[in-house]
Amino acid sequence: MSTTERKLLDGLSAGEVALAVLRTLPAASALVFDSDLRYVIAGGHALDQEGLRPEDLEGRPAVEVLLGERWETYEPLYRAALGGETRSLEIWSADDTRCYQVEVGPLRGADGATVGGVVISRDVTPRKHAEEARRHAQERFELVFEQAPIGMALLTPEGRWVRVNQALLAITGYTSEELLAKTLEEVTHPDDLSADIEHVRQLLAGEIREYQMERRYFHARGHVISTMLSVSLVRDRQGRPLHFIAQIQDITERKMMEERLRHLAEHDPLTGLHNRRLLERELAMQVSRCQRYGEQAALLVLDLDNFKQVNDTYGHRAGDELLKAIATDLARRLRGTDLVGRLGGDEFAVLLPGTDAQAARKVAANLRETVAACGVDVDGRRVAVTVSVGVAGIDRDSAGGEAVLMEADRAMYAAKSARPRAALG
Repeated sequence: MSTTERKLLDGLSAGEVALAVLRTLPAASALVFDSDLRYVIAGGHALDQEGLRPEDLEGRPAVEVLLGERWETYEPLYRAALGGETRSLEIWSADDTRCYQVEVGPLRGADGATVGGVVISRDVTPRKHAEEARRHAQERFELVFEQAPIGMALLTPEGRWVRVNQALLAITGYTSEELLAKTLEEVTHPDDLSADIEHVRQLLAGEIREYQMERRYFHARGHVISTMLSVSLVRDRQGRPLHFIAQIQDITERKMMEERLRHLAEHDPLTGLHNRRLLERELAMQVSRCQRYGEQAALLVLDLDNFKQVNDTYGHRAGDELLKAIATDLARRLRGTDLVGRLGGDEFAVLLPGTDAQAARKVAANLRETVAACGVDVDGRRVAVTVSVGVAGIDRDSAGGEAVLMEADRAMYAAKSARPRAALG
């Protein structure tokens, strides 16, 4: 404090200092009224904001200053102050542009008796605007959360549901109570449990802001649903993880459609076996494994004998039924690791991983028996055919998938030429 300032204060009485403080309160105002509810002291910057001067208030009854509804608001507080009580109220200005926190309490004399009251009004407009903004933001969040067309949820960092919306309940089939009683892990397909561990770690460490992935969940009825999961993290003011926000979109129908399209692209529509395209792709991969790792495998090419006679004699419908029956029996005869497919027409192929040439020839003999034993009934007559099988081994020295297929094809034609022409029946 400067010497000049100290001299000024030394020249004032305690009452004068108190009065000076009251009249210069920043962002606030002070009013003192007597037992007759008449203002005796007024001051503070809050009065200036309302366009009032101390001389406009001092000496006047409060009822003359606070007219109508405002007097009805203030009078109970003033009367309570004269009764020794302190009360508080938030009041907006007449034009609703500013908000004041008003506290009214008793003014006591030297003997402790109540001689009037003190009104302290603090401008809390910035705080009220901030509260209003937070309230509007919360209302918008509530609206978006509840009415979002995709599933939304809040989860703890430990993976427990905190809140879920109606769309998510519709996707999963659970009630809100049922889902909130479970953890995310409990409704996740076991094969997908560890799929996002690294993403979660990066999210918690602040390395990424969000992540997205496909994930499968168990529906309340027990079946599996496919979803697209998007996850972000909300932190508190100290930056600590507060909760995850998960957006979950049901893509089950899309995945089923993709699976159907993939099946159509890789399978023969008549027999349901793998088609030539997939066979050639798998054959090329098998040849690469044999070349790189020294594995052994074999390819069989099967061509039905005299199948044209079936179509010519009994019609293409009978021929199709016979092809489907043979395809079913071939698939049943082979191992789960073997790959059987239709190359086209009456020609099939079988890829035998981990099979040497000698074992492949035994499989070929078994398949010839399988085909010969297979037949369909047409107009009371059993129709069956035989099959010619060509075998090609696959090892480190194999040139490629196309070369292996050509070798097996040549071996099949050689076997067909060596067979006596069989009669249809």
